[in-house]
Amino acid sequence: MPDPTARDQGDSSKSAGDPSPMVERFTRRRSWPRIIGIGVAAFLVISAITVGSAEYYTSRPDFCGTCHIMDPYYESWAVDIHGKKLDTWCVECHYAPGQQHTLMAKFKGLSQLASYFSGRSGTSRPRAHVDDASCLRSGCHGDGEHLDKTLLIGEWRRETRSIASYETEIERRPTVGFVHAKHLEVTDRLAETDAAIEALTARLRSRVASDEYADLEKAARSVAPADVRQAELEGVVNRAATSDLRDDAFEWQRLVHMRLRLAQLANVNCAACHTFDASGGKHFVVDTQTCFVCHFTNQHFNRETGECLRCHEPPSRKIAIHSLPPVTPADSPASLMDHQDIIDRGIDCASCHLDVIQGDTSVTERDCTGCHDQSRYMEQFAARDVGTVEEYHRVHVAGQRAKCFDCHRTIRHELIDPQLVGTSAGFLQPVLSDCRHCHPNHHHEQVELLMGTGGHGVDRAMPNAMFGSRLNCRACHILQDTDVGGAPVIAATQDTCVACHGDDYRQLFDQWVGEIQSSVDELETSIARADAYFEARKSRGEAVSPDIVERLDRARANLAFVKSGNGIHNKNYALQLLANSQRDLDGILAGTASD
Repeated sequence: MPDPTARDQGDSSKSAGDPSPMVERFTRRRSWPRIIGIGVAAFLVISAITVGSAEYYTSRPDFCGTCHIMDPYYESWAVDIHGKKLDTWCVECHYAPGQQHTLMAKFKGLSQLASYFSGRSGTSRPRAHVDDASCLRSGCHGDGEHLDKTLLIGEWRRETRSIASYETEIERRPTVGFVHAKHLEVTDRLAETDAAIEALTARLRSRVASDEYADLEKAARSVAPADVRQAELEGVVNRAATSDLRDDAFEWQRLVHMRLRLAQLANVNCAACHTFDASGGKHFVVDTQTCFVCHFTNQHFNRETGECLRCHEPPSRKIAIHSLPPVTPADSPASLMDHQDIIDRGIDCASCHLDVIQGDTSVTERDCTGCHDQSRYMEQFAARDVGTVEEYHRVHVAGQRAKCFDCHRTIRHELIDPQLVGTSAGFLQPVLSDCRHCHPNHHHEQVELLMGTGGHGVDRAMPNAMFGSRLNCRACHILQDTDVGGAPVIAATQDTCVACHGDDYRQLFDQWVGEIQSSVDELETSIARADAYFEARKSRGEAVSPDIVERLDRARANLAFVKSGNGIHNKNYALQLLANSQRDLDGILAGTASD
């Protein structure tokens, strides 16, 4: 028989060393949460490392450069001061502080990635905005040191010019000193301007009837070109028949438009002026076209925001003038002009530099329809005034970060090359445009005389010597006068010669007028003699050579050209034409002496 004691001992040993099935199940049940927890923790750690590594990698500039549409931006960044010297990453600028790690930023990145792989990228130009907060963060420009510094604006370059038989090297330096504070700290100036406008408004309201005040306000707030809105205001003032009203009304208009400029500055952002230069391959440059739009739109030349000396320092060195081609070292001009002397004499910059502003920055309804294809957006466009324009800038520039030339047309602000002044019609175009609206091709004889073209018998252009000093029509035509029909004109006067050259030129001017008139009289006499002789031959039935007829016609044309164009516009060319015609006629008349 089995030993019960042994059985009991075996059972007891078994129960002591081996867990029961219930215990095993309980133990397994307790281990699963631990295993799951460890697995989740490991997954989170690995995910965090993966996401962190991915974010670090995708935040690097060289990752941005892997996208082919980013090539010009990445390449320009690599040589820009922010990339090459400071090693500033793209995300440091293109995300505002605190924005990079937000869900919104991630979704923007995913949308760009989706666009790239779907093929939609490259269908339009990337518009990667830089928030002002990125520029003004601590460690960058947040210290404000840039605000009061005078920064030279423009392009430094050295170029070689071929002039006739020799080459000369010209260094072009920026002449504009820019100060951020003058353009950004406008709160006090806005308050002062608002106070002045309020005072003038009260004074005008008390002087004129309500309907006249409404007309004054409409003209003052007009955004038409400067000459148009000033003519409108002049008409309203004349109708109001208040002798002491004019000065207040025009000051009111000036302040209203100055306030618009200040309000636009208040809405400006860093990226409006500092932008990517696609043509020059520069990542971050000052877009001087922005300056031109702000300073010259609807503005008179050399007035208010367009005043030359508001931005430019006059050259400190004397400038060589009268250097028209062809020029060689042997006949280089000795005439030197001192800009400071000209300024001290009160001579308007327009006399010589009217060509520096060419183009029209106005915005048309067609420009707007490129973005706004619904008529409701254009309801106020035709009737817009300074208030409407201010709102347009607030919405588009401050709100949507639009660039100036998303709406405005470009303008050119540079001197026509001195070698082209005498042969380029564009040099006189700005002043001619003032006349051609009413007088198509008006004064073409004067213009051709100035350019040294249009006559017969001179085989090369002989532009007025004063083109070498960049003078245009407004340099001499400054006197309010009337023509033979009583219409107002702006006449020339020899006083303008004296203003630049001194009293000696008063006598010289009279001498030039006398020389031209003497040559005109001599040629008129010769033409009259030749006409009388050949008319007599025709009356006798004798033939006249076609060559002689042609030469007579050329002489008459030159005479009419010089008289109509007023030879004083180009004394040398006028005298050359008259002398050539006179020699031709002398030969013809000498041949008739034997008849």
